[in-house]
Amino acid sequence: MSIKREDKALREFKLIIEDLVYLLRKSTGAETVHLQWVNRSREQFVLETNSTSLSNVMFKDRAGFQEHFLEKYKNISSPVLLRIGEKIESGVLSHYYDQCPIRYVTVIPFVNNKETVALTTVETIEPFLPAEHEQVIHSYNNALANVLNTYLELTDLYGKQQEWIEYDESLNGISARQHKVEILYRMLNEMQNLLPSGGACLVARGMDCWVNVLNSKGAKCTPALGMMIDEKSLAHDSLKNGKPEFAIHFNQNPKRLSAGESDTEGATLAIPLLIDDRRHGTVVACDKNALTFSESTKHKLINLVRVAGLAIRANLGKLSVDDDLLTSEYSSFIPDVWEKAIESELARDKSDRKTWFGLLAIENLQSLRSKYRLEELQRLQRTLVKALNPSLFGFNGYVGFNSDYVFTFLLQDGSSAAEQWLQSVNQMLEKPVKMSDGQQVDVDITAGYTLIAGEGTDFHPIVQKAKAELSEAVKQSVSKKKYIDFNK
Repeated sequence: MSIKREDKALREFKLIIEDLVYLLRKSTGAETVHLQWVNRSREQFVLETNSTSLSNVMFKDRAGFQEHFLEKYKNISSPVLLRIGEKIESGVLSHYYDQCPIRYVTVIPFVNNKETVALTTVETIEPFLPAEHEQVIHSYNNALANVLNTYLELTDLYGKQQEWIEYDESLNGISARQHKVEILYRMLNEMQNLLPSGGACLVARGMDCWVNVLNSKGAKCTPALGMMIDEKSLAHDSLKNGKPEFAIHFNQNPKRLSAGESDTEGATLAIPLLIDDRRHGTVVACDKNALTFSESTKHKLINLVRVAGLAIRANLGKLSVDDDLLTSEYSSFIPDVWEKAIESELARDKSDRKTWFGLLAIENLQSLRSKYRLEELQRLQRTLVKALNPSLFGFNGYVGFNSDYVFTFLLQDGSSAAEQWLQSVNQMLEKPVKMSDGQQVDVDITAGYTLIAGEGTDFHPIVQKAKAELSEAVKQSVSKKKYIDFNK
């Protein structure tokens, strides 16, 4: 709700209350009528407005319960008549100075949601019987309830209107002029703003499988990067059905991506990324508080994915059935993906899991170039990308593209994940790589890697450090099928 509209609504509300109190005084013939809100949290009576025909009246804006004669009546649910000199003394009516002409005081409660929230006091010189003015009092209380509820509804309505204005502004941050990965990264970060104790991640196809490739910046409960999806998971269901899938997790089930997840709690909404009716991925939005997923929030999340898909489609061109959205010709993930993933991880609290980035090069490239044609070498790279998939070795991670014959990798697992994975890869390469056409090729690798740590959001220092590690490994002339860990 804008400040101008909020001020206008409050001002009009107060003017209506002021008119109602004036009309009550005139219709009952009272000398003074005043309305006090009962503020229980601060234990105060707060004056809203008053109307009087007398000249010697002055009210305090607020008074503590113990200082006010209404303290005994703050919980009443029906009108109470008080005669001066019997139940109360004229001295307690401290808003009169010089002398107090009042002889009768009638206290009318205003009850809302079974709680007395306000007291209207009618003060007269002549005898006043609430029964004789029952219809007037009833109409006054009804009018008070109606105007209060209308004000609250207007405030809530304007608040929701501002909420949607802010959401529309967030959609404007997604443009067809941006690169497809930039679009998806902005989409994830806008979704993060709707998930206060959760996050969002993107599952895409590469290495001949579906894995989590990118988390929103500041995500709190998303699955690990590189985690491969299982058939019995919410992400798999959304890809299979092509529709959003929502679930509240009971006893750690259902899983978001994989049975290997350790912190599946709260609720999750999996939304397929559709472009030309083809499923290019699924976006997994989760939050530890299941109540976060109101119908309006679900709508916003689903619409963000739809807008992102349309923005990507505007400049996508024609994709063949065999092409994936975010991979190179070798089925490794393009640099834009792993660069954004590094940025996101730099902004995340890294106390719960370690993330490693590295580069891996074919060491015996010269001998391979002398033996095989270009088409065969390209086929070898595609075969290696699938064979290097960290999930096949029990690690969360994925292989990216850096240049021909040089791969990148991201691993998000234990503190020694990179070392263990490379040991497993070297053991695998002790045997020749079997190509799709039946050829067997001996491949040696050299690797350098670094832990993603430190402050900032710039991925370049991380990449440069990994390149320096790889360069040093090459200079050291590492023996066949071995590597050096330069982080020790």
